[in-house]
Amino acid sequence: MSKNELVVLGLLNQKPMHGYQLYQEIEITRMEFWAQVNLASVYNTLSRLELKKMVEAKKEKLGRTPERVVYHLTKKGKKKLASLVEQTLKDNRIPHSNFVVGIAFIKGLPKRKALECLRFKKEFFQKSLKHLLNVNKNKRKETPFPWGVILQAAIDHLRLGIKRLDDLVKQIQKMRNWK
Repeated sequence: MSKNELVVLGLLNQKPMHGYQLYQEIEITRMEFWAQVNLASVYNTLSRLELKKMVEAKKEKLGRTPERVVYHLTKKGKKKLASLVEQTLKDNRIPHSNFVVGIAFIKGLPKRKALECLRFKKEFFQKSLKHLLNVNKNKRKETPFPWGVILQAAIDHLRLGIKRLDDLVKQIQKMRNWK
């Protein structure tokens, strides 16, 4: 399953959009944080989906704006979207993370460097949490269903991640047999 295809097809299911407009939607919903989809991957995914006839590109011009390529979901794209959503919702695997793999082998670093990396990660989580709390506070009424649920899940995940990082740092600091 391609996560990027799911994101692009899902957004195009809401309304036809041009590539940069898709990315703006990703930014508005903070999807780049939890889905990790960037601008280049949006355009690459659109190209692949067009080749597979899941989206159709149409040139459109509105008023005095430059002509743009706007992507529309095809019937084949709608079927693929439904299949991807079903597959994702029924997936019973625990999602893996490179960070978790890094934790598994953390003793491959010197203790000082391991603690430095964990502090860096904690700072990133704290900045992200602060941003999401601000978004949640200021845009709660504007947040459409189901984005509010996803936003709250990300907030909960970050809070728990910060706590787990604190616990891990304390455990490492107590270890005497690690240089």
